[in-house]
Amino acid sequence: MTPETALALRHVGLVLSFILALLGVLGFARWLAEREGLGPEGQRKLAHMAAGLSALALPMLFREPWPVMLLMGLSLLVLGVLRLPALRRRGLGAALHGVERQSFGEIWLILAVGFLFLRSGGEPILYALPLLLLALADAAAALVGSAYGRSRFAVASGEKSLEGVTAFFIVAFLVSMIALLLLTDIPRPAVILLGLMTAAFAALVEADSWRGLDNLFVPVGAHFLLASYLDAPLAELAAMAGIFLIALWAALRLAPRLGLSDHAARAATVLIFLVCAVTKAQNALLPALAILAHLAARRTRPDSSPFPDLDFLAATALVSLLWLGVGEGFGPTAINLYGLTFAGIAAAHLALALPRRRRWIWIPAAAALGGAVWLVARGNVHSPDWGGGFAPWIALSLLLAGAGPLWRPESYETWRRAKIFAAALIVPAGLYAAWHLMRGGLAA
Repeated sequence: MTPETALALRHVGLVLSFILALLGVLGFARWLAEREGLGPEGQRKLAHMAAGLSALALPMLFREPWPVMLLMGLSLLVLGVLRLPALRRRGLGAALHGVERQSFGEIWLILAVGFLFLRSGGEPILYALPLLLLALADAAAALVGSAYGRSRFAVASGEKSLEGVTAFFIVAFLVSMIALLLLTDIPRPAVILLGLMTAAFAALVEADSWRGLDNLFVPVGAHFLLASYLDAPLAELAAMAGIFLIALWAALRLAPRLGLSDHAARAATVLIFLVCAVTKAQNALLPALAILAHLAARRTRPDSSPFPDLDFLAATALVSLLWLGVGEGFGPTAINLYGLTFAGIAAAHLALALPRRRRWIWIPAAAALGGAVWLVARGNVHSPDWGGGFAPWIALSLLLAGAGPLWRPESYETWRRAKIFAAALIVPAGLYAAWHLMRGGLAA
């Protein structure tokens, strides 16, 4: 047996050990429920905390990404089986699905671990601190909120409490301070300020997450914040914190005029802020226009979703992560195709927002969106030209995205996000795939 084969078998054995450990934690949670009366929320948080803390060992055990990807795939398979109707409310499945609300938190947690492993680039703080926030601060928020929560506020999937959010912030601040002191060499004043920013930002994201998305958005958001500002001077950190607070205040003031809830306004502010942190600020323009077009369409032609604004923002965040992962994982940067995607999403919602007798307005509006894509792309100097000219692809993408809503707007009363986002991705995804095929053919 070659050393490479032996190492691969060892990795497979470790992956299977992680899966068995996961099942063991679920079994232990069920035992505590039966013997000690541990409630459904406590069982879920015990499983999430154990998964998050055990994931801290992955960079020490695996140097290559494939074992972690295998672990993710098998974990998702096991969790999918536990979601089957026969297992959801009994046995091991009840440890995750005993709560009344609908949640996919365990799925988002697995995806968050994989994302952090692939993107942390060997920087312990970028991997460990986001996971610690999820494993410890989120668990503290749930336990304190369940036991002592009195000042409650509504979210899409139920209620949360100010006591729980406060517990999250306190634990997150302590964890952030300790991790920054142990894992980085940044100056002590920056440790305090960045610790406060990370804790406050993560607490806001956790408070405004729904359907278990905090298990994705908290670690990923904290990772982006740390990756963008870990080495920033103290003055820049203070300026960024001030800009975010001003933007949040402005969004909350504008929310009633836009028909947005405070919840959705805060979520939109966090999303746009993270886009600006990860890339150049001009690349936030087209997602912002898509959000405004969505609000116009929602007012003129509502759809069947009980939380259309939050669903739109969640879809926007997931598509943003998709393009980021594709660009960083396969190369080259896909930032211009990211903008083209959201121009298509804006064009589709604009088509839904216009009454039949004024649909002609869509043509100049789509042209303006195309011009915005072109101008934003000009500022992204390191992006490919995608086949020798971007303009024809912009026109084709906007036409494909807007055709359905212009022709049969009534068909978008259900599954609106899925239909519009899928149509808007056709040309950008096709361009990216074709570019790689052509490059591969030329290399051969």
